[in-house]
Amino acid sequence: MKKLTYSELELIAETKTFHVSNVKIFDYFDLGRKEWYRFCTQQLGVEAVAVHIGVDYKKEVFNNDEIIVRTWLERVGNTSFTLMQKMENKQGILLASAEVILTTINRQTRIKTTVPDEIRRLLHQNAELAELINC
Repeated sequence: MKKLTYSELELIAETKTFHVSNVKIFDYFDLGRKEWYRFCTQQLGVEAVAVHIGVDYKKEVFNNDEIIVRTWLERVGNTSFTLMQKMENKQGILLASAEVILTTINRQTRIKTTVPDEIRRLLHQNAELAELINC
């Protein structure tokens, strides 16, 4: 599979019980998209809002597990773009995956707007999003 522009988040799973709930997994995926949200608002002047999220849970996540959430740009449409996400443990075992469709909106009018060309160009780059933001 071709690597596309991505972001990566490392974290330690935290819960008061032995098993991390599926709702908390959703939160971890949201944290993994934080760089994308920031990129859209600070660099492009649009807001990206989730309109669809589908998650597949593969393995349990336990308290204090070290996990990596990787997020990459999969598709770009007219007013939306799709991010794919993968959550793995440090051993590279897939714990969960997600498909997230974000629509771009004008921050003042709150109306859908065309996805900026900068995001379209990202689709063809093989780089980490943080590197591109700091350029």
